[in-house]
Amino acid sequence: MQDLNGKTAVITGAASGIGRALALACRRAGLRVIATDVERGALDALARELATPGGLAAATEVLDVRDAAAVEALAARCFAGPGGVELLFNNAGVMMTRPLWEHSDVEWRWLIDVNLTGIMNGIRAFVPRMLARGVPAHVVNTGSMASFFAAPMLGAYSASKFAVRALTEALHHDLRQRQACVQVSLLAPGAVKTRIFDADRNSPSGTPPLAGASGAVRDSMRSGTQQTGMDADAVADLVLTAIRAERFWIFPHPEMLAPLPELGAAIVAGQTPEFGLAKSWKLEGE
Repeated sequence: MQDLNGKTAVITGAASGIGRALALACRRAGLRVIATDVERGALDALARELATPGGLAAATEVLDVRDAAAVEALAARCFAGPGGVELLFNNAGVMMTRPLWEHSDVEWRWLIDVNLTGIMNGIRAFVPRMLARGVPAHVVNTGSMASFFAAPMLGAYSASKFAVRALTEALHHDLRQRQACVQVSLLAPGAVKTRIFDADRNSPSGTPPLAGASGAVRDSMRSGTQQTGMDADAVADLVLTAIRAERFWIFPHPEMLAPLPELGAAIVAGQTPEFGLAKSWKLEGE
């Protein structure tokens, strides 16, 4: 889809981070933007940024991607008129740093429902309508480099992102099998300057605070990302370039792919998994 001007984009998790950057990049590219998030205040701030005199109308809407009925209702409204949606960014995501056995049931379900079920809800609501409309369209699912590498203290997050990768590849195969007009991409970034390490601000009631080793790892990752992470605006520009080129894989940090051949060989050889960054994650006194 080389010409994005005049198209409509729906973005989840749009009030901050990569989602916000995607909304602003789409606006600059001449798209009509429908930005959604669970944070009303941040959405209002984004709405002011999206307001461009003479441009296509932009809209913001509070949306919890875990709510399948709400996502379905949004899609129905978007396709109710003569137009529709050409770009869908299933971007909403959350992270908590804990050993797997310390995740409460509430927290586990929240992580999986936002990161994975939220994408599935977007696919079920929008893709059938895109297919029925018969106009070239594109879906971008936000995964992570954690879609390829399991890490300590990030078990729930890694599990959700591994699943996002599988779901996105399967969606590509399903659409290609029927020669559909809808293209798919997997966005798999590494460290990006976002607020994902503060995702607990939106966590369900009853979620225990991050403390001790879990909090220390979160703080270390946050600090490192702020020092060396990529700007979200740069990621958004790469995403739009990939859409125009109809590329499936979007790797803002291609240098992180280097261990994949060795990892694949270790799996085939039946070797016990190892995590290469374990030493850098070791806390003082341990």
